[in-house]
Amino acid sequence: MGRASSSKRTKRAARMARAAGRGAGAGAGKNLAWPVAMAAVVVLGVTLVLLSRGERAEAAAPLLTDHWHAAYGVSVCGEFQPPLADAGEDTSGIHTHQDGLIHIHPFSTRYTGDGATLGAFAEQVGMNLEDDRLQLPGGEVHANDNGQCDGKPAVVQVKVWQGVGDEGRLLESDFADYALPNGSLVTIAFAPVGADLPLPLSAGTVPQDLPGAAPVGGQGRPRAEPEAEAGSTTTTPPQDPPPSAPSTTSAPSTTGAP
Repeated sequence: MGRASSSKRTKRAARMARAAGRGAGAGAGKNLAWPVAMAAVVVLGVTLVLLSRGERAEAAAPLLTDHWHAAYGVSVCGEFQPPLADAGEDTSGIHTHQDGLIHIHPFSTRYTGDGATLGAFAEQVGMNLEDDRLQLPGGEVHANDNGQCDGKPAVVQVKVWQGVGDEGRLLESDFADYALPNGSLVTIAFAPVGADLPLPLSAGTVPQDLPGAAPVGGQGRPRAEPEAEAGSTTTTPPQDPPPSAPSTTSAPSTTGAP
């Protein structure tokens, strides 16, 4: 009887030992899972922070806080056309005051960086600008396939300059996608191949004293009054231009304008 009881106690002790071992293993597993999960959370958080910093570092100007300007002109067969006016409410922040300048202060991230394009300006003034086609608001279509200037075949061309002293360069393609640098000059032309495209008439009128505005070859002039803040829908030229406005500016007088 004593031997049987001893055998039972031995078996019971063995079972308890096995159960204790299994419990210890499960507890160890639980204790290890928590720090592993915390480490994963930390790694994920650091990764997201680094990615967000990288995105901010890669953000390209003009930003929403910038206020840029570029001078432009549209020439058809050697004759500069009158400055264009906004065709409607400015929803992009890329517009004109009918002064021969492109005013660039983006209203949304769609128009920051590479989104501040010549095409965005063309859309705002109602101009159709393609690599092989140019049409001013309400005007005739000038196309590469059959266009002429004084009997010579003519094509759409766009020449850009970084400033007045720059030699400039002709864009090869994707005219509408050209991102406008601050203080740059642009001549959009329909002219014979090889024609010498001149600077826009407004080349010397880029403001220098507004936030984000850079001098243009020393030829810019300061403005007497700051422009309307971003978000303004004013699309008409100032009624009282500064006395220092150069006589070469081609913007029409607004006296008696409706």
